[in-house]
Amino acid sequence: MKMIHKYNMNGLNIVIDVNGGAVHVVDDITYKVLDYYEDKSIDEIKNILQSEYKEEQIDESYNEIKQLVEEGLLYSEDEYELHPSFVDRKPVVKALCLNVAHDCNLKCKYCFAKQGDFGGKAELMPLDIGKKAIDFLIENSGNRRNLEIDFFGGEPLMNWDVVKELVKYGREKEIPANKNIRFTITTNGVLLDDEKIDFINENMHNVVLSLDGR
Repeated sequence: MKMIHKYNMNGLNIVIDVNGGAVHVVDDITYKVLDYYEDKSIDEIKNILQSEYKEEQIDESYNEIKQLVEEGLLYSEDEYELHPSFVDRKPVVKALCLNVAHDCNLKCKYCFAKQGDFGGKAELMPLDIGKKAIDFLIENSGNRRNLEIDFFGGEPLMNWDVVKELVKYGREKEIPANKNIRFTITTNGVLLDDEKIDFINENMHNVVLSLDGR
């Protein structure tokens, strides 16, 4: 598929040939002519732009575009081919974001998650669903050894007992499956206490604090 991408930035008209990677800075008329170059004849383009540009200007711009196309610098062919090993390959899952809590203790009105419940019923993930998710990750990870699970919400600390049990379950499952699970958690931090901090330090690789405000 032949493709170009046009955009304006810092007062410049920029055109990228997607397949070839060539980048062009063009004048206003060429930027306009490119809107019609592939689908319309030069006479049709002149008719469309006659109120804005002179005929000789349009001819000059059209010929410059044509030359770039002939040199393979615009509308170049897509010559990329997938390696046979990628064709019909079974998808590999390497990470999960587990929304263990569709609820939040802060319920900020501006939250992208609609105050934590994502616009639905406020509820917490049952342990058995979390275990099935971990099983799914391991079973569909192919030969990838390093996996990642992020506990997310809402506020995942509201479902802390399930978080702890899922970490324990993941540790039990990873060794016989020859996997290494990296646990992380995204939290506003309000519900943290010494017990939770110690557990996170001992069992998780990363904590993302998402608390906004002063």
